[in-house]
Amino acid sequence: MTGAAKELTLFLASDGLLNKWGFNDGDEPDALLDYCDEHCIPYPTLEGWTATLRALVRERLVPALDQEVELVDVETCHNPIRARTVDGVDVEEHWVKDLPGRPTLTPDGVEIPMADVVKLCHQAEGRQ
Repeated sequence: MTGAAKELTLFLASDGLLNKWGFNDGDEPDALLDYCDEHCIPYPTLEGWTATLRALVRERLVPALDQEVELVDVETCHNPIRARTVDGVDVEEHWVKDLPGRPTLTPDGVEIPMADVVKLCHQAEGRQ
């Protein structure tokens, strides 16, 4: 008897909150696009992915962090959600430069089942 197949997940790296180019520069991750191809699911729209990424960060990543993180939505062609503060300290200067004193967020990130990611994409786009 073989073991059950491992569920495909999306890894959201905590460090993405501290970088203008974090979270794959705000683009859909290849793992999500591959999952969509394998399951004959349409790719999310840019707006749908942005809304999904913001929801995943707020609902899954930030609650898992050991630090207190204040978020900001950024209207940009890059990473659309970032940390404004970590434990009350402004970190916006770290978005584009690797400066001394840059905080380390723990844990390194969270794994989210790909089926949950797709479901959120569909909700964001008004699909069922």
